[in-house]
Amino acid sequence: MTKNITRLYSEVNLAKLYASKGYYYLTKDQIHYLIDVKRSKEGDIINLIDGYSGEFNCEIVELSKKEIRLKINYLLNELVAPSDLFVLFSPLKKSRTDLVIEKCVELGVKTIIPITTDFTDIHYFNKKRNKKIMVSSAQQCGSTWIPNLLDLNKLENVLNEWDSNRILFFCDEKLEGDPIFKVFHNLKPSPAAILVGPEGGFSQKEKTLLDNFPFVKNVSLGKQILRAETAMVSAVSIWQSYFGSWARD
Repeated sequence: MTKNITRLYSEVNLAKLYASKGYYYLTKDQIHYLIDVKRSKEGDIINLIDGYSGEFNCEIVELSKKEIRLKINYLLNELVAPSDLFVLFSPLKKSRTDLVIEKCVELGVKTIIPITTDFTDIHYFNKKRNKKIMVSSAQQCGSTWIPNLLDLNKLENVLNEWDSNRILFFCDEKLEGDPIFKVFHNLKPSPAAILVGPEGGFSQKEKTLLDNFPFVKNVSLGKQILRAETAMVSAVSIWQSYFGSWARD
């Protein structure tokens, strides 16, 4: 039986490291993982990704409890850039935010923008922790891309700084928008973003604000009220099937 290849994330630019014939030295957590969990040994192959250079085939050339050194053999897979899709969501309870972050990586979005709204219950967003979730998801799903993760910001601030060439699909739980399939069917591919609100939805003030921007299009995801994480996964999946990587594959 072929041994599954371990994939790890590097904060170091792997393309530059490979060009300089340098070695990659694992972090303390990575050392623990390879020795105590994977039971790795010298000569084992490890694949490295950095989120922007592609995936590299590497070999363990030195292994101890204090240090593991990898030789970068060659570029295994070119970087597969994501579809030009942003997602905006309001932080949820811990496990549900984890799911949104994880699925955004798996589904191949370009940028994740956490926002606060009038009805947001959770006003804390641990960017460092969520970056780790993105890395873990990318390592497991085979992605060579790590989404851009922005700082938590107010919805109003994000809208006021928005690039008007990027359509913002507002998933309206009140069913005031046209069905998402109908809206997508009548559009051509373009830079886009999907906005999903908190559990309590959006205030009337926020809906009025959204209506005032010409780049915002209201869409409905059906008659049932979906939880925020379900709405996000559903909307991103539908968009990918119309305009993104699924439409090209």
